[in-house]
Amino acid sequence: MPRLLASLVLVLFFAQSALAGSLLVAAGAGYKKLVDEAAAAYEAATGQKVELLYGNMGQIMGQVKGGGGIDLILGDKSYLSGSGVAFDSYVEIGQGHLVVAYAKGVTLAAPTDVDKANIKKLAMPDPQKAIYGKAASEFLEKTGLADKVKDKLLVVGTVPQVTAYLVSGEVDAGFVNVTDAKGVADKIGGMLPVDQSLYSPILIVAGVLTETKDKPEVKAFTAFLASEDAKKLAASHGL
Repeated sequence: MPRLLASLVLVLFFAQSALAGSLLVAAGAGYKKLVDEAAAAYEAATGQKVELLYGNMGQIMGQVKGGGGIDLILGDKSYLSGSGVAFDSYVEIGQGHLVVAYAKGVTLAAPTDVDKANIKKLAMPDPQKAIYGKAASEFLEKTGLADKVKDKLLVVGTVPQVTAYLVSGEVDAGFVNVTDAKGVADKIGGMLPVDQSLYSPILIVAGVLTETKDKPEVKAFTAFLASEDAKKLAASHGL
């Protein structure tokens, strides 16, 4: 029965994609590698092109509210649902995980060691614009580390900016999502998962805008995101 259901889902998105036009999907910058791969898999299966837009969620929501032509948004459900943007439904992608990643040549035994003397520069995404910045801020507050690290803390716009600083060695450690850290695993020293009880749950979803819910291309792509192939892809990226 599960195999039959999966087959029906695939038939659905293939049928819908045949009617589909242009599609613009926006996502938090920390999920670029996952969304790139999902879009490529969808295009290979259907022949339908997916246009992609990345940035911090504040920028993306600003574009939506300004009539920016976005059809679908991938991000944290709590942020999307509280954004003031009208969503019709959500397709669950997976659970987001905060990690402390560190540069090559740096030793870090636990996430709480970011206050140690060998961590001279610590980066995080902007808590006001990026969900993993908010999660990092919660972690620092709950562990009593916020005041201890404030003088070495570098706040940037997005998760990939933190990752870029880690890869270049401009910072010693940084807060990112596991998906982005996995994408540069060979270019950094490593990563340590942050205890999920120390930050609010992060449920990554694809939000279907109320104004675009009836577009054939939106229905086709969301059907693909609900398929087993898409779920396996998300799992391979740490979700």
